[in-house]
Amino acid sequence: TIENPLSEAQSTMRPTLLGSLLDAARHNVARNGPDVAIFESGTVYRASSDGRLADEHHGLGALLSGALTDRSWRGERGEADFFAAKALLGALLAKLHVDWSVQARSWPFLHPGRGAAVLAGSETLGFVGEVHPLVAGAWDLQRTAAFAIDLGKVAAAAPPVVAFQGFAAVPSLRRDLAVTLPETVSAEDVLARVRDAAGKMLEAVGVFDVYTGEQVGEGRRSLALALSFRAAEKTLTDED
Repeated sequence: TIENPLSEAQSTMRPTLLGSLLDAARHNVARNGPDVAIFESGTVYRASSDGRLADEHHGLGALLSGALTDRSWRGERGEADFFAAKALLGALLAKLHVDWSVQARSWPFLHPGRGAAVLAGSETLGFVGEVHPLVAGAWDLQRTAAFAIDLGKVAAAAPPVVAFQGFAAVPSLRRDLAVTLPETVSAEDVLARVRDAAGKMLEAVGVFDVYTGEQVGEGRRSLALALSFRAAEKTLTDED
């Protein structure tokens, strides 16, 4: 808390970038229309454990509101949602070669069930999710999604040297697999189990479709997984 603030609205140093992103989004929506995609990089302040000087870190945040300018993973031009924010964050962390994951977690300013912690191993880098409808409404925004991460922790998680890996001389083999599970089982848990069980020849695995409906039963969903296998020394066969 600032002892001599210029105004009541600026009496507390920001503990997250989300507040200033929401302010900027509201300003743009009022003047330029409902579709917004913005980011900010700056200092964030947290109260220290000893109650003296604040703990500071340099953060990076992004906010999407309204409709997406490009088609979403579902195939159509969709609204800003959890998946759009997660894809944007994933593209950023992939450029930095950070091995990351998400884990369901709740924040009071995020939509229940549509928020997650961003992890590098056991270290929490930040959050990603849809802004709670009451919060978005207070800033005169439509459906809104955002993420915010600690760039210092991201830098620590990134490899200091990126090693070149030669291109494979043999093609990969793709196999699609559909699994039906309770909705309480996260896709991240499924992918982790696949990576553990698939062996060293697994090159990549991802979810490319989700189905819920009468065929899988109430409270269950079907995840369609794409698994890519490759061996460095030979072309894989169906038997492999």
